[in-house]
Amino acid sequence: MKTKTVILLAILLGLFTYTLPLYAAGKEHHIEEITVIDIPVVGKISTRTTSYLAGCKLKEVTTIKLHNALVQMLSESDGKSHDNQLSDMCEELLWKYDDEKMIYTAQSFSEIRAKVKSDLENSETQIDMESDQNDIDDLPRVVREIMGYEKNINGFKAQKVLTTVYPEDSDKRIVIEEYYTNKSQALSKISSAREDLNKKLGYDDAHIEGVPSLINMAYNAIKTDRDWSRPDGEVIKFTIKLLDDDDDEMFTMTYDVTTAETIPVQEDHFALK
Repeated sequence: MKTKTVILLAILLGLFTYTLPLYAAGKEHHIEEITVIDIPVVGKISTRTTSYLAGCKLKEVTTIKLHNALVQMLSESDGKSHDNQLSDMCEELLWKYDDEKMIYTAQSFSEIRAKVKSDLENSETQIDMESDQNDIDDLPRVVREIMGYEKNINGFKAQKVLTTVYPEDSDKRIVIEEYYTNKSQALSKISSAREDLNKKLGYDDAHIEGVPSLINMAYNAIKTDRDWSRPDGEVIKFTIKLLDDDDDEMFTMTYDVTTAETIPVQEDHFALK
């Protein structure tokens, strides 16, 4: 009888825990992400995203900066823009900062879902993701290795994946480095919260916001043609370089999670200001 009681209690506790906000009360998860893209002529473009997660609330503040002086002059915002939003996944409300009104305005998840659905239905672009044997035969040569050891990357033990792509009839090559960690609770919690938010807002797997979702989409697309795997955990560092036949960089993009920490809740991090 005692055993049945313990099992029942465990089930109830498990169900109760599952229905709680994804993220433990009294704790706040905080990460900082930096992406830098370097394109010839255009110059550097950098983004910095600060994310806070506590209870049902996810706050994300993103700054985008164009570093080329000429491009800054041609842009409407002097080369700098911001995207600030706060989501409450229990109340199903999302606030975005309106630059013109200089206030946060709220939308319900149901309103956003309806717009996402309408946009998908009205889209004239149809992408055929199916592949046949000819597509597979035409794929470039790829050398890929998942390293069997861990390195200290941005403060966490991470496993490296090195991929080199050799396009046909070209001396150019693409070198991709990925680092995955399962040692950061803050990173894994915020990644899960973002996935949950996208599902609640009605987005599909092709929706891209930031480098991690771009990587996920690429893996999902590649899996149809290649049996690729990757280490467990979340990406904490990512680098992609396009090299010419002299090994000069034609394009680079780097992504780093520079901070990932769990701290006591700070209410001002979730204020609409």
